[in-house]
Amino acid sequence: MGTKEGRPSKIIPLNCVDKCELALDSIGERALIHAFIDLEGEIDHVRLNQAIMSAQETYPVMRTLLRSKYFRHFREIQDNLGEGVLSVQDLSQLQGIGYEEYLWQWMNQPMDLRKAFPVRALLLKKNAVESCLVFAFHHSSTDGIRAVVFMRKVFDNYNNALSSEDSKSTQGIRMSLKGDELLKFANRERARVEHFYMKMFFSLFHRFVLAIYPPPTRVFHDKFGRSKEVHLCSEIIDSEAMRSIESKASSVGVEIHDILLAACYRVIEKWNSMHGKTSNKIRIMAPVNISPKGFRNIVANQASWISPVTYPKDRVDPVRLLKKVRADNIYATKNRIAFSLVYFFYFCSCFPLAFMRMICRFLMITRTYVDSILITNMGVLWPKVGADEPAVTSIGSAKIINVIGSAPVVTPMGLSICVGIYNRNLSISLTYRPALFSREKAKSFLKLYVEEIQNYQVGPEAL
Repeated sequence: MGTKEGRPSKIIPLNCVDKCELALDSIGERALIHAFIDLEGEIDHVRLNQAIMSAQETYPVMRTLLRSKYFRHFREIQDNLGEGVLSVQDLSQLQGIGYEEYLWQWMNQPMDLRKAFPVRALLLKKNAVESCLVFAFHHSSTDGIRAVVFMRKVFDNYNNALSSEDSKSTQGIRMSLKGDELLKFANRERARVEHFYMKMFFSLFHRFVLAIYPPPTRVFHDKFGRSKEVHLCSEIIDSEAMRSIESKASSVGVEIHDILLAACYRVIEKWNSMHGKTSNKIRIMAPVNISPKGFRNIVANQASWISPVTYPKDRVDPVRLLKKVRADNIYATKNRIAFSLVYFFYFCSCFPLAFMRMICRFLMITRTYVDSILITNMGVLWPKVGADEPAVTSIGSAKIINVIGSAPVVTPMGLSICVGIYNRNLSISLTYRPALFSREKAKSFLKLYVEEIQNYQVGPEAL
């Protein structure tokens, strides 16, 4: 897409996932992704702010404002970055407010995409040597993996390092494309899958027609507020325990992701049983990186998801459950099942935003089509090729102690789980709605999940 004068366009079109996330956010279901980086050492906030603005230059989508014309929404690139998107706060200067309370307030500030960029950052100084760097991304502009790409670029800029992920030249691909990038990629995948369109159609028919009843089981909660605010709690599985889980998974020919999913099914059933609630169908929303070729290092939405289902008979035996989870994941990967929702998103995105809001409200109110819970597995963060240790271990002289992610939460679920591996430690965060779950209940659920992962029985024989 170019201007009449032939100059490069300053417009970035929205793909179908962008539009659906935008519609979801517009009905109050805030589509925000967060990353929390704990640091030890001094950070120059002026230099950090400049590093962020340089990353915005590299990835123009992060310096756009939302615009609309003739019912069509698009992003307009801004040349003026102003003072930057970084806020700095010293905890010692806050009166009557603690670390977590300030963090929650900052997290829950809405983003007005017509007036502000789809990224903001906070450097929260705990004391003279400890601080927390927080990024917030609007999900209508990027997915979690590409948010990590952006942050990696910020750190490389701060450290004056050369990055192989520099996408100054390839980022222009999005501005020159005609049509929806994800739809085109989905169509190209049909050559790899036998009876591709029939499988895509059946997947959608099953989800929206055959699988309506019974509706997915909800995670038990005993509060019924209407607030859309979210809070966060997290647990860390250290490197020694992580090696044990890896060894366990390897011994039976599965991935850690399979154990994460299987453990999630069992912990929901245990949690509900503890509170006198029966669990029938449990459906987990698991994002999948579809990543079109040539787009992997471009900051954009390149994710869909699958929704594997289990019933009580599947969850009785942990070994049988793990086999089913593994088989479902292999089938979904081989047959590109995640692409079926790309077609649904594209169909919805053909309508004006007002109509898409109606679809989102219908999904939220009926709850039938919304899964039991969301679990996002980010995998290894910032890996170095050929090594187990992450390539980024510091920002300047400040050492990165840990990295934690936070996924969006929609009302019918009430909570979501985000998993990531940094420096051989497995971080598991639970983002939850305080209007539905007390902090004590959220921590108890997360603790139960961590214990289930660590103690999961895989069976003696290979799968």
